[in-house]
Amino acid sequence: MQAHHLSAIVAALCLAAAAPLAQAAEAQANVRTTAIDTQHSNDFDVHTEGGRASSPPVVSYSTGAALGDSRAGAFAEIDGLAGTLRTSLTAAVAADSELPGRGASASSTLSLVGSIDIAGAAPSGVATFSGVLEGTHIIDPAHFQDRIEMDYSFQVGASPEFNGHQAYGPGADTFSIPFTWTQTVHPGDTIGFYLYLRAIATATVGSADLNALNTFKITAIDLPPGYSFTPDADGFLSQFGATTPVPEPGTAALAGLGLLMVAWARRRISTQVRRLR
Repeated sequence: MQAHHLSAIVAALCLAAAAPLAQAAEAQANVRTTAIDTQHSNDFDVHTEGGRASSPPVVSYSTGAALGDSRAGAFAEIDGLAGTLRTSLTAAVAADSELPGRGASASSTLSLVGSIDIAGAAPSGVATFSGVLEGTHIIDPAHFQDRIEMDYSFQVGASPEFNGHQAYGPGADTFSIPFTWTQTVHPGDTIGFYLYLRAIATATVGSADLNALNTFKITAIDLPPGYSFTPDADGFLSQFGATTPVPEPGTAALAGLGLLMVAWARRRISTQVRRLR
């Protein structure tokens, strides 16, 4: 595993350990895109965006890079009011073969910390919490250096931490990683939550796309009869269970950009293949 992946996971584990003690919600997201094509320039085209928010815990960032035959786009959004993390990445190189010094990459890092307060009858009871990480990935055409990777971590209260690493190669498929845990709760308990996701898409030929929009989220909080919860002071989960909103114009624009980049890469590759015949 590369050093920057390891350091990101270590940081995630440290934050996760403190998550059950969280009293204030905070969302943090960062996106980065890189394009390089030494056939056109000796410089990288690199762009980064990011930041954090706590009241309310909502952030949204997008960025893109382009140089010669290489393009990349990244989008990340956290809605701590609904308990949802979203990201979309696109990397594309319009070429039919690999050349040194040409490539594109897009990455995003998202984390959400928050808590809820439990109220209910005097007897303790068992609560069930659920979540899911799901989406789609596409690498086309097949190339051994193109990749999509994800590191994730999910923790609530005193539950064991769910974390893992996923890597996807050539082809197209969907992924769905569910999380379910139970915990005894008492009136007056404060339950902390922690969600972390880091994703990267890299291409040297063709395109690599990760669509995890509206995908990493808390899906259910089933409390014992007579129990309820209230959001923390920053509004964490205050809109939990609400209908998913229509994507903002920036989100729709990035999704459209991703489709255009895929079409652009495929068209350029087809043109170059015809010229070689």
